[in-house]
Amino acid sequence: MLGGIKTPRLLDIRVFDVTTSRPIYEKQKMVAKGNGVSNCPLCASGHEANKTEIYLFGDMDADHVEAWSKRGGTLASNCQMLCKTHNRSKGNR
Repeated sequence: MLGGIKTPRLLDIRVFDVTTSRPIYEKQKMVAKGNGVSNCPLCASGHEANKTEIYLFGDMDADHVEAWSKRGGTLASNCQMLCKTHNRSKGNR
C-alpha cells in the first residue's frame, strides 16, 4: 500500500532490476579486487573474517544508499551491492 492505493505493481519502483544492479556489482567487484578488500562495503570496512571476501552476484543484494523509506530513489546513482547478511540487517539506515 503506497499513499492509500492498493496496487502491488507500484512496489516494483522499490526494487533494483538486474540491468541496474549487475553493472554496480561488476564495478564494486573490480574496485574491491584492486584494493584487496571485500566487494561488500560493510564487510570491507569491518574487522571480521569476511573483510576480503569477494561475493558472487547471487550472494549479494542491491541496496539503496539513501533508504527508499527516506525518499532515496531506485536509481543507479543510489545503488550499492551488499552481502545478503549486511543488507538484511541494515534496515532503513
